This record gives sequence, C-alpha cells and structure tokens, in this order.
Amino acid sequence: MALGYSGNYASGFPDDLTFEEWLACLETLAEAHEQLQAGEHVSGPAADTYRHRVAASAEFASRVLRTTREAHTLLTNPDLQIFPGQGMTCVLDPARAACRLSTDERSSRRTPDIDDCRPSCVNIARSDRDIDFLRTRVDTLQAIVDDPLAPPIRHAREQHELARFQQIIANHQEPRP
Repeated sequence: MALGYSGNYASGFPDDLTFEEWLACLETLAEAHEQLQAGEHVSGPAADTYRHRVAASAEFASRVLRTTREAHTLLTNPDLQIFPGQGMTCVLDPARAACRLSTDERSSRRTPDIDDCRPSCVNIARSDRDIDFLRTRVDTLQAIVDDPLAPPIRHAREQHELARFQQIIANHQEPRP
C-alpha cells in the first residue's frame, strides 16, 4: 500500500525506507549495548544469544553504506535480528520461531510478528526494561483481579495472565550466575 502512495521504485521511496530501517536497527542495538554495559540483566531462553548479538553489533556501526543493496544485505544479517516488543525482545531465529514471520517485498528479509508472540517461543529474551513493562501490567491486572464486580470469566483470564507475568518476573529476579 505504501508503494502505491509513494509511486514506483523509481521514486526512491523504497531505498529511503531501507536506509531508515537500517538506522532504526542500529539505534536499537546501540541502546541495548549501552544498557548491557550499564549492568542490565537479561533473562529468558534467548538471553545468551541476545548478549552475543548486541556485543557483535558494534562492528556494524562503523560501516559505510553506499547502496541500498548493501543496507538490505546488512538488514538480513542474522546477527542484527533483534526486535523489541512489549515485555519481551525477540531474538529472531526463523527456524525456531513460534510466531508468523513476515517477509519484505523482496522476500529475503523475514521479521517476526510481535503481535503474535507466543509465550513458549525460544526466541524470547527479557531485559530489565521489559520486566519494568511487565510490572506495570501486573499492577493493572491486580486491580482487575481485586475488583469484586469483574465478571467471572474476565477475573479467571486476568488471574491467569497475572500469575504468568509474576512467574516471568520471579524468574528474571533469580540469583544471577
């Protein structure tokens, strides 16, 4: 749809979009690197991969990109596949992903559907920032669970989510090796 509004490939919009995606990717990785350097804890099944990818991303920051093709090639690099979500970060390994994967117009870059994230996915890592988001959700859910006027089905559903979030937070806070 966006290509229809911006014209065809001759308009240059797809090239600009690829460079903007590259810059956004670098910003995400730079922020993650700063947080890890400041002592941020990461938990979850993909925590080690997260730390490895963030550390490896420093080599990409100084690259000079001369063409859109170079930017697109770097965007498809497995070492750069980290996608922040709400309460979790996807450290994408397409072969192990539990969610639906989206592809770009060239069908060479696969990205996760963060809205379809499955709690059992092995690509999930949780940083302290993700846990802070979950704590906010726990407070909201606790208010609903404590409401005596909440319908029983909603109460049961929110109680289940509350227990799941509390377990994730407890797992994140376990003593670190």
